[in-house]
Parts: sequence; C-alpha cells; structure tokens
Amino acid sequence: MIHSGAIDPAWLVTGFLIAGWFYLLALRPFSVRLADINDRWPALLIAALALVVLWHIRATVLPGLSLHLIGATLCTLVFGRRLALLPLTIALVVSQITAVGEWRTLGLNACLLVLWPVALTQLVAHLVDRLPSNLFVFIFAGGFFGGAGVVLLTGWLLTLMFWLTQLYPWGPLLEDYAAYWLLVAFSEAWLTGMLLTVMVVYRPDLVRLFDSARYIDNA
Repeated sequence: MIHSGAIDPAWLVTGFLIAGWFYLLALRPFSVRLADINDRWPALLIAALALVVLWHIRATVLPGLSLHLIGATLCTLVFGRRLALLPLTIALVVSQITAVGEWRTLGLNACLLVLWPVALTQLVAHLVDRLPSNLFVFIFAGGFFGGAGVVLLTGWLLTLMFWLTQLYPWGPLLEDYAAYWLLVAFSEAWLTGMLLTVMVVYRPDLVRLFDSARYIDNA
C-alpha cells in the first residue's frame, strides 16, 4: 500500500480519476447492483470482515513497506468482478484509516490493490473458460495458479509504482520487496485453492463464475 505524502500530486489525481471512472462503470446500472448486494449481503459482509483481518496480517520488509495477502481472486470468482469491489474496497478503506491515517493515496491504492487484481482475475477466468471442462482445471488453474499469478503481478506492480514515484530506490525494492512477493503468492494460492475447493464441492451455487452444469453435470 502506498502511504507516503511525498508523492507528486499528479499521481494522486490520476489515481482518483481512474478509480472513480471504473467504480462508476462497475456500479451501473445502480438498481441492478443494489439488488445484487441485497441478495448476497451476508456473504459480502463475511468477506469484507475476513479481508479486513487478512489485510492487517502484514510482514514488514522495509521501513514503510509491508506485504499481505489480498484475497481478490477468491472474491472475484465468488461474487463476480462488480460485487467483488465492495468487500475489497471496505478492506482497503479500513487499512487506509488504521495504517495510514490519510486519504490522499486512496484512489491510487484502489487502482493498485482493488481494480488491478480484480481485472487480472477476470482475465484468468476468461482464459480458464477456454480450457477443458474439468473441475480440477477450474480449481487449480483458476484458483491456485490464478491466485498466485494475480498476487505476484500485483506485488510487482506495486514495486514498479514505488520506484516510479521515487519513494524508494530500485535496488532495495528488487531485493527486499519484489522477491518476497513470491512467498506471498504461494500463500495466496494455497488459501484461494483450499477455500475455492470447499465452496465448489459443498456450495457451488455461491461461486458466481463457476458453471456447475459445465464442470459437474456434464463431466
């Protein structure tokens, strides 16, 4: 999470503009989104609380730099790309308040830690749809390897942003920050794969991007 007030204001403004635009697109039409939230609010609430806890389990590797699991892949597979924004954004806002205490970087962090991983997961899901209709393909390609890839690319994008905004030099970032995202990616893959397996076996109806007719009935 980017939390330094020394960033060029152009980055902050750009972050808010991009985030605002994509959130507006995701919420339209508003009546449909409200109906979706009303139908699945218990699951959304549980997901938001779980993500708040997950995002607060951090490992600090450099002063002001920490790593944590994201949970975006599982959220996107379960709720779809639009509803997944809600619990992830709640987790981001709570983390922003407790860890940073200022709002100027909220838009930029939303782009990096919410919109980017959700978009990557949607891409992974699209690629999985082109693979053979096998339950294990969905779990391992979409959940395990997909979760690992999303977190790894998110961490490396954060690394690039820290360098582009001149908050940290490239050497320490590469050695002491980017490399450790490999460990986070493995943890995310294990957690996402385990929870996704439980859900598609016992409650496949809760996983929006899982087609039970394709992966179970026609298997």
